[in-house]
Amino acid sequence: MVKWLKAKLYDRKEPAFPLALFRMGFSLLFILEVLQMMYFRDLIFQQDSLAAEAPAFLSVLFALWLIALVLLLIGALTRPAAIVNYAISVYMLGFVTVNEANNWQVDSLFLTGAFLIMFMPVSACISVESLMERRRQARVRVRKLPRPQARFIHTSLLILLIGLFYLDSMLYKLSSSMYLTGLGLWAPASLPFTTYYDVSWLIDHHWLVLILGYSLLVYELLYVFLVWFKPLRVWLSIGGVLLHAGVLVVFPIPVMSLLVTVIHLAVIPESAYRKLYDRLLAAKRKHLTVYYDRLCPLCRQTVGILSALDICKAIEWKALQDFAAEEKLLSGIPEADLLHDIYAVEKGTKLHKGVDTYAAILRSMGWTFPAGLLLGLPPVHGIAARIYGAVAARRKLEGGCTDSTCGIGIAAPPEQAASVLAGKIWPAGTFLLLWGISFIVLSFGTPFYGKYITGEDSRTTAALRDTAAVYKRITYPVLGWSNHGVYTESHFEDYRFQTRLVYVNGDAVTALPIMDGSGFSRAYMVGRQWDHWAYATAHPGLPFEQASRSMLDYAAFWAERSGVDLAFGNGRIEIQRKPLEVSMDEFRPGLLKANMAQPWTRVGEITASGGELQIVMDAEEAGEAQATWREAVEGAG
Repeated sequence: MVKWLKAKLYDRKEPAFPLALFRMGFSLLFILEVLQMMYFRDLIFQQDSLAAEAPAFLSVLFALWLIALVLLLIGALTRPAAIVNYAISVYMLGFVTVNEANNWQVDSLFLTGAFLIMFMPVSACISVESLMERRRQARVRVRKLPRPQARFIHTSLLILLIGLFYLDSMLYKLSSSMYLTGLGLWAPASLPFTTYYDVSWLIDHHWLVLILGYSLLVYELLYVFLVWFKPLRVWLSIGGVLLHAGVLVVFPIPVMSLLVTVIHLAVIPESAYRKLYDRLLAAKRKHLTVYYDRLCPLCRQTVGILSALDICKAIEWKALQDFAAEEKLLSGIPEADLLHDIYAVEKGTKLHKGVDTYAAILRSMGWTFPAGLLLGLPPVHGIAARIYGAVAARRKLEGGCTDSTCGIGIAAPPEQAASVLAGKIWPAGTFLLLWGISFIVLSFGTPFYGKYITGEDSRTTAALRDTAAVYKRITYPVLGWSNHGVYTESHFEDYRFQTRLVYVNGDAVTALPIMDGSGFSRAYMVGRQWDHWAYATAHPGLPFEQASRSMLDYAAFWAERSGVDLAFGNGRIEIQRKPLEVSMDEFRPGLLKANMAQPWTRVGEITASGGELQIVMDAEEAGEAQATWREAVEGAG
């Protein structure tokens, strides 16, 4: 068994392109998440005070975090950048922003991904490091360079990342009447605060709702078992991309949807991308033929880099010593001139020389067209021509370019496979075994065992949940391993009303960008902040003290960002509620529109006193006497 696993996971190699795709997508989305945290940092860290600000050192930490992520994105200093990113992620996501009762699910994926990416050859291609390696190899090679390879075990880690996410989620869904009746996607979307706009056109068709709901169950249940078969992997990944494209359109959790999509794209074999490329993207014929000096190491290095950047393969690179005689437009040009300047023939009719050749190269590659256009215009063209002329003149004075006269020594980058997953298989095997055991232990925290095995109210069930909770507290901050009860009844079944804040100053009424008049999510309720408002601020079952303190934070943050000084009587912020009709397991067409039409009513207000904000509920005893936000709001209403 060990030998079989070693052959299938460890010794087996595949092109490294999908891992590079994961690196770029993961880093870009992490940058977006960090930017959102930076924007809301005063809200996240202040305490209901108009003067409160986030600690100054966090700005330095965020800047360092972004630098590490940008380096990861471009694939420069990849290993050190991955280590720095992981260390900051553990501190910020594992300890600072963590919520014991409800973790933001994307943090789990970011933490696990940040850990794995430290040991993956993610910069083997499409990176600054790979370009430098290509340049180094081109210095001594003339033939086409091989495509970078990576062990399949790295891809298997990404498969487990998303597959175990789905499987743990299924343990919640299989215990949920909402999902077992096929309404797992419909029920949340019928509540306005869970979406951006009216999606009745999609969710008011019972047959479509059932198809989508049951397809989700089947897909998430079978994914981790079927994805190992290479022919099925492409179709399962396409299905996952389509699934999360739908989530992206409907629900206000864009980074989470896009991150799971990136993981799906990263497990698709490189051969599938190559086939797609050959059919759709590859140029049917070369637009430009460039003639270079194959005896010149600097020229070979330049060709190595530019050919890697030529994604659409629109350029044909030919050694002038071998092919110049075949091109009629080059006939009559002395060999010394051909060696002095770089020449190119565009579409067989137009000859370019020197800087004009580089401008034509950039234009032909497509995605660099603006740079090529700029290089051909004054004054950039003139400056570039002088620089190119100086380099060419030096080559001519020194008798041409050879390894001894213009070769540039470039140190090889560290081996991409130099990690705990290289050399012997036991480190990787030990980690996989630990991951599997951890998944089983954490699954004790799902409702599956209580519903189907041990009984919901038994001591065994309570002990299993306690074990899972303790184990999660240990492993989550450093590895991101957690339960994934995403969009279950417990999130929505008690949501009999939703809450918003509205600034009132005389006759002017302005809704804070939390939700609009229909109750749809707005700027302050996207991604992490949507999760925070929906479950840690305005959920009806929250303790009144927690809900009121969090609302004061939002009010203080908005007032500071909007330049509104509530302390001097410049208006007030009203707390309003809108009743909701909730149906978790009975389809009701038009429910979303009915909830949209419900009127808002005032239940209290937020005022300033002595630089601090306070909530005053409309009922005399509502604020202090009631234990939960629901009781306070219903008492005030």
